[in-house]
Amino acid sequence: MRRERKIFILSFLILCLLSFEELRAGEKWIGQHDTSQDKGKTTYLEHIKPIIEANCLNCHSGRFASDGLSLNSYERLVAGVKERDVLRRINDKEMPMPASGMLSVEDRKAIKAWADNGFEIGEKKPVDYSHHVAEEFRAPDLKAVNIEERGFEFMEKMQGHWVGDMFLLGQDVPWFSFDFRAINTSQLHGLFEGGSMGNLFNTFFVAEYKGVKTIMIRNGGILGGIYRTSYFVLTYADGKEYLFEDAYGGKQVMSIKVTFKGEKMKMLAMTSKLGAKTPTRHIEFEGKRYNEDLYQAAAEKYNFPTQEIVRSFPDGMPLPDWGEKYGQATSASYIMMGDESMTYEQMGKWAQDPIQMSDLNNLAQLPLEFKRSDLSKNKNISIYLTREPLTNSKGKLKTAYGYITEEAMNQVLLFPEIDKQQDEFLLTYLHMGKCYLTFVVDNDYDFVPSKGDYYSHSIELNLKSGKNRKLVVDSILNKIK
Repeated sequence: MRRERKIFILSFLILCLLSFEELRAGEKWIGQHDTSQDKGKTTYLEHIKPIIEANCLNCHSGRFASDGLSLNSYERLVAGVKERDVLRRINDKEMPMPASGMLSVEDRKAIKAWADNGFEIGEKKPVDYSHHVAEEFRAPDLKAVNIEERGFEFMEKMQGHWVGDMFLLGQDVPWFSFDFRAINTSQLHGLFEGGSMGNLFNTFFVAEYKGVKTIMIRNGGILGGIYRTSYFVLTYADGKEYLFEDAYGGKQVMSIKVTFKGEKMKMLAMTSKLGAKTPTRHIEFEGKRYNEDLYQAAAEKYNFPTQEIVRSFPDGMPLPDWGEKYGQATSASYIMMGDESMTYEQMGKWAQDPIQMSDLNNLAQLPLEFKRSDLSKNKNISIYLTREPLTNSKGKLKTAYGYITEEAMNQVLLFPEIDKQQDEFLLTYLHMGKCYLTFVVDNDYDFVPSKGDYYSHSIELNLKSGKNRKLVVDSILNKIK
């Protein structure tokens, strides 16, 4: 159970990232066969596959499927039911699968009936897309906040290394951090996940939206081989609370609300599976700002903040083409299903993302190679990117009572995990400058460096813009005692 919880937490991208699978979830909304109406046999192709695609493949697909359980084919799902106790796991209220919450009663009954009746594969019936409900979608007339009148103070308020706790898809995560720093005169950037499943980020920037100078968010990145970015526009600002709505579909599709109270910042993200249901709480973070010198130095370097426009969308967002199968677009989201042969840059171009990765200046990339001849062989590796070293002058991890000290933990800026099968990874969207990397094998799966875990000494880096020299990792040789 602890291992599943850790996999859930470190798959954080489920966090703010609505994925391509949520488009699939919308199939039922835009014409997919409704299993609740079916009076015949339950089959894989007609009934079960759409349920799995809509709810499970975020985590349980691809080369690094969570817990080693892939469900992206008929054969793998049958094996999962027979050998990995999938039926029990989808009915577990305490540790539900999917982690975002239990499947509907109808969906769970359908999967059980399918299994009880011998896993019939069936034939997929053609879907009539001529009567898409999605064609009836009417985008709201969004009114962006004019930052020449109010709301511009948000850019200064938002910058910082925020450390706090997170509500994530029905579970409470006791420690999390965001690192938002300027990357030019009018843009804040923060990477919040990087690892085997992907690279995810948030970027706040000054924009022109339908003739109004305002603030927008570019959110997303790479998740499990899926490229997806979504755009939000500021529609409310009162000096304490700021609301960003999906830049096409509005808050009925997605929204991010940021609130400042005293020294604390709260971020609440709501999602509706691209309009397929009423928006519900997706994540909720509340934290306090640490290490103020980091964002202050970046602000001074780039003369931040100014109202210089980063990108103009005079007619609103260019609508993505989701294809005939999904009907009319409901969100300013740009998506591409990639494969291992495609680079991030190639996927971004195929997705027709209005702002490409190459358009983000003053960010670093760091190639990593894991030799696996140290204590990390056949083990997942947690990477801790910090502003101060986690090991002392003698190479010992800074611990107290068998755990990393709170003071040291609050120096962590980024904390991705690398799958045990992976020997190479490219960290992208990183802030430039001095930082430290420490590599940890979390043997007890408790999400923090603690007694019994393996670790390396902290390595000092000075990251430059663009791709940096490859770092070869083969020094996880110590054990926390």
